Amino acid sequence: MTLISSASWTSFFPVSNRIDIELSRCVGAGCLAAAPWVAASAFVLIAGAAGHKWMSVLALPALIGAVFQFRLNGLLAGPLAVLGLHQDQGTLYARLGNGQTVAVNASPSSRICSKAALLKLHPATSRYSTYPVVLLSCKGITGNVSEDQFRRLRMWLRLGRTQQSFE
Repeated sequence: MTLISSASWTSFFPVSNRIDIELSRCVGAGCLAAAPWVAASAFVLIAGAAGHKWMSVLALPALIGAVFQFRLNGLLAGPLAVLGLHQDQGTLYARLGNGQTVAVNASPSSRICSKAALLKLHPATSRYSTYPVVLLSCKGITGNVSEDQFRRLRMWLRLGRTQQSFE
């Protein structure tokens, strides 16, 4: 019986589970981020047409919010747009449009499913500012992240939360 050294196994199996996600521009992610604002705008326009004329004034700020979210998450434009995520030694980092790299934590209000994630990221140093991120990993629709890296991030976020809740 021959013994196989562990060094030979490392050449066949990657030992690093490092997460390094580069986001790309995606119309679908921008539309998903802008959808609540468009719905709010439609609601106030309908309410304004139904006799509450003063509510029509709220349509403009809602449309501005929709455009801002589309630019931030779909076009990745602006200094607070998250352009990339990477995980190193148990900490998640976000690379922003202004060139900064910030250590972040995912909020419990973030939503993760098999093909999409709506993340609300808080800087590790502050609980008052947030960075919204929409991640899409779809074959049929062009997504903004690779499927393999998205799967790794999804599993890391889920396992990381359960480990934190036991401490």
